[in-house]
Amino acid sequence: MLQVTGIALSYVFVFTIILVTTVLQKQLHLSANFSRKLIHIGVGNWIFFVFFYFTDWYIVAIPPITFILINYLSYRYSIFKAMELEEKNPGTIYYAVSLTILTVITFIDKPFKILPYLGILAMTWGDGMAAVIGEKWPVKLLRPGKSLGGTSAFVVFTLAAVVSYLLIHSNFPFDKILIIGGAISITGAVIELFSPRNLDNLFVPLSLGFFGLIFELA
Repeated sequence: MLQVTGIALSYVFVFTIILVTTVLQKQLHLSANFSRKLIHIGVGNWIFFVFFYFTDWYIVAIPPITFILINYLSYRYSIFKAMELEEKNPGTIYYAVSLTILTVITFIDKPFKILPYLGILAMTWGDGMAAVIGEKWPVKLLRPGKSLGGTSAFVVFTLAAVVSYLLIHSNFPFDKILIIGGAISITGAVIELFSPRNLDNLFVPLSLGFFGLIFELA
């Protein structure tokens, strides 16, 4: 019953973020890219509460698998305007694919792993805020579409998200949490900087997820 509640709350959580962002986009005249990033950042925080509701990988994987289909349909037919850009970008589909893969890896065995999910935090907060701040305060261009401001934002926000997550879901000493956070944020920033266009929602979370898995199993 608890897992059923978790599934219901997952859908409520995601659709509420999409709805609120859609309203804000219309009322505040937000750009398509900014509203898309608000959803990008909001949805990934789903992983903060999954451990409280789910125990089986094949149940917890239902919501992200559902959103692979929903995001594909929205990408194809522009169902959720706040998620789509005029220039078609399948990044939201890749986001859901990465979330599904890392969710299964995290829950496939007991005791549950924690570190693979750090790839999702890097994609959610690091990549999301890198785009927002990099567009507003680029500082210096490092590569086409990548700036010093965005890369710095990736490191800062990924570090903050990882530290917060591990304080909630792990018993690691604080110094170890800082070491893990630093390793994930800096490694992720390098991966994001050199990821092929439109593929960072695959490269960043999956690379860091498997990095976290190796670190956890070591």
